[in-house]
Amino acid sequence: MSPARNRFTQLAHAVLYVSLVCWSLCTTGPAAAGTPGVKMGMILPGTIQDSDFNTLGYVALQEIQKQLGVTVSHSEQVAVADAERVAREYLGSGHTIIAFHGAQYLTMVQKLASQFPQASFIIISQGRSFPPNVWNITRRFHEGFYPLGVLAARVTKSNRIGYISGIRLPDFISSLNAAYEAVKQYNPKAEFVYAFTGDQNDPVKARQAVEAQIAKGADVIISALNLGVLGIVEAARAAKSPVLVTSFYTDKSSLAPKVFLTSLTLDFGRPYLAIVENILKGSRGGNFDMRPGHGMELSPIANTSPEVAKEVQAVFQDVARGKPVPEILDKVVAP
Repeated sequence: MSPARNRFTQLAHAVLYVSLVCWSLCTTGPAAAGTPGVKMGMILPGTIQDSDFNTLGYVALQEIQKQLGVTVSHSEQVAVADAERVAREYLGSGHTIIAFHGAQYLTMVQKLASQFPQASFIIISQGRSFPPNVWNITRRFHEGFYPLGVLAARVTKSNRIGYISGIRLPDFISSLNAAYEAVKQYNPKAEFVYAFTGDQNDPVKARQAVEAQIAKGADVIISALNLGVLGIVEAARAAKSPVLVTSFYTDKSSLAPKVFLTSLTLDFGRPYLAIVENILKGSRGGNFDMRPGHGMELSPIANTSPEVAKEVQAVFQDVARGKPVPEILDKVVAP
């Protein structure tokens, strides 16, 4: 393993440790008496040790077992092409709740839910139409990225801001557009550059993309990556002039306190617990909006003035109270 790769791995393990400690501190209540006969399986696209999206899904699954007494199982690093086989194995072994932790499984959920009407399915997606036995966690990421755009607009000194994502999913396109809209409103002089690396978890691709943005003058980077954010951190730390970064899913500020502005953090335990509770009560399908103040928060804002931090927190609270943020899912509006 190269020194860079080894460094990325060490950083990832550090964040994972912090995430799991936080989880254990937040779930110390009494365990549920149990729900005999109910089994839930979760299918995840990546490793549960990514300290990020998949870790959060796994932690939420453990909370369900602890608080609701449901027997849980999980399968990680499941490719879309293999998801149907894994799901059918769960269904064949008596699992009545199947959670697909990722929008890439959307088509599979719609297919299986129709074929297995007695089971309940959970998906995280921007989907709008589902069979009656599907619960959807609608990720309103764009609402959370709007305050990040405000922060970047206020903090930048070069008037050039970068956005990095991996996969061109609608969630990340709408997040890019929301951040761009905020930058236009709060700093019309600032330029906005963006890149999709093709991989949420590749730190090398992320570092290369960010280095290109930094070379063009970007001094604030908004990240919509998972483990790939570690490459952004390395690029920011190696830059000749100060570069500040935001991260996503979990608070990663401990990795580089002088580099991070804030993190848009997600709590998947909240929607998963609410949904499984509803399923156990007989409600087979529905929707849970994951948005600011509802499973989505900002970590403490650092490396800027108290005035800017206060302003950004106020914007976040306005969005949480219902301030509309345009949602454009199908195309990038930034030039």
